[in-house]
Amino acid sequence: MKLFQKINTWLGNIVRKRHIAILDKEEERWRADLSPMTFGAICVAIITLIFGVLLLLVAYTPLLDIMPGYRTNAGRSREMLIRSIVRIDSLERKMNDMLTYNENRILVVSGKTPAIQSVKNDSLQRSKTTVAPSREDSLLRQKMENDERYKLNKTQPNPSLQGILNAVSPMYGLISERFNAKNSLGVRINGAKGAQVSAIADGVVIISEWSPESGHTILIQHKNNFVSLYRNLSGVLVAKGAQVQGAQAIGYASNDKEEELSLLDFELWRDGKAVNPELYILF
Repeated sequence: MKLFQKINTWLGNIVRKRHIAILDKEEERWRADLSPMTFGAICVAIITLIFGVLLLLVAYTPLLDIMPGYRTNAGRSREMLIRSIVRIDSLERKMNDMLTYNENRILVVSGKTPAIQSVKNDSLQRSKTTVAPSREDSLLRQKMENDERYKLNKTQPNPSLQGILNAVSPMYGLISERFNAKNSLGVRINGAKGAQVSAIADGVVIISEWSPESGHTILIQHKNNFVSLYRNLSGVLVAKGAQVQGAQAIGYASNDKEEELSLLDFELWRDGKAVNPELYILF
């Protein structure tokens, strides 16, 4: 009986309302009648609401990017992924070169001449026996292949870069930061450690200097008012005023201290305005 009385008394205290008031010099400014159960329910509702708002912010806003440590770990994971991709690609290239070398060596030992394979991408030289061509199909094919915009063997990915002949990528690797007219005026390329940097086309070196902020910097003037900028170099191989050819080595990309990667900041300008290099160069 005493136990039931204690339980009833405890339940009665929880349900019984209390008078809460705020006094200002014995004058009542605010009052409320709340029971402990009602107060607990209000607290649970507020905590649930706060948790739901935080969950929505984390899911639909970049809130985690400003949290200390999270962005660093995310960037480090991304760099490790890029490094793994570069390593796998380098191993694949070396393995293909080794297989080609072994095949050619076998041919030389057997007294044969190694054959140099070349890839032809002209659709006119491909077999068309799968589908019997009609007169209309032949006329349409000829019209499309004569159009400069649809030629498969054109050297430039964009007709506006016709003035820069044989434009090549400044460094073999992957693009980690892309062009943005507001924040980034060029692209950042991640390559193998100690990667070589090459001139994208023929031109004249107009700037070759070093600064603590961006390391060695090279600026090359090309035809049709194109200027290529190579920043964050660890060393240079050309001086101001030097004539360079397309694909000529001009320096080496700087090495990342934390990762086994080389970083190159590359920009392409035309008529004094920064343009997206990916529209003109196939990286």
